[in-house]
Amino acid sequence: MKSPKTLLKVAAATFAAAIFVSCSHKPIDEMILADVAVKAAQKAKADAIAVDAYRKAENFYLRAKRDYADGYFDQAKKHAIEARQLAEQAEFKALQKQGQARPRPDADASGGGGESEPK
Repeated sequence: MKSPKTLLKVAAATFAAAIFVSCSHKPIDEMILADVAVKAAQKAKADAIAVDAYRKAENFYLRAKRDYADGYFDQAKKHAIEARQLAEQAEFKALQKQGQARPRPDADASGGGGESEPK
């Protein structure tokens, strides 16, 4: 029979492995994409043209950074995804208002109402 110390070590190792496996993965890709999207929106002057969408994106990104730093990776991922989506919308709105964005080609098929280019 194994000694109590050996059983205790095995139990501790098993518990540590279970904790390690159940931990959330760091949302590095989501954080990078959110950062790039917010910077692209700012470069497109969304902070001055599409103010509401840009502010929301920036706030979600700041929440994601804080959650990431605090170790709340699930929340950080959720906020980073929301920040990226809002930043992309803000960038598109800013470019659209500046006349630099075109509607997506599939907008006509989905009832988007955009003009189609002659072929």
